[in-house]
Amino acid sequence: MTVQQVYDMAIHLMDEQNETSGETRTVDTQEYQFRTISILNTVIPELYPYSSNFGKEQSEGRPIPPLLKADSYRSPDFKQEIGLDEAITAALLPPYLAAQLLSAENDALAQWFMNLYRTAYYRVTAQGTGRFEKIPTPYGLF
Repeated sequence: MTVQQVYDMAIHLMDEQNETSGETRTVDTQEYQFRTISILNTVIPELYPYSSNFGKEQSEGRPIPPLLKADSYRSPDFKQEIGLDEAITAALLPPYLAAQLLSAENDALAQWFMNLYRTAYYRVTAQGTGRFEKIPTPYGLF
């Protein structure tokens, strides 16, 4: 998924799109555009260990999460691919982005979106793969 797709989903959740055309990048949402990439870059490292890309890149010696390029806040590149699984990206990033974008404007709605994010986050993390390892007993058993 791209930044634009996540942004569109968040704007539609917030009901901030243009009412006649459905466009999400308007004059009214310009401030949201400026803040989007930096907000997404704060949550990507938290979600990265649950992505299937985590094991691949770690084995290649690159355990650093794929952060988005934020060269200029005036013209952010919304065509960038987000380096997480699509299921994680679609379920978690739009409510998180909506909560962060609304945090200064509407606390109740921002909290509601954050609760959506947390619920989805717990579902995703509960399904993560785990490994079991033998616990050594150097002094024997009781």
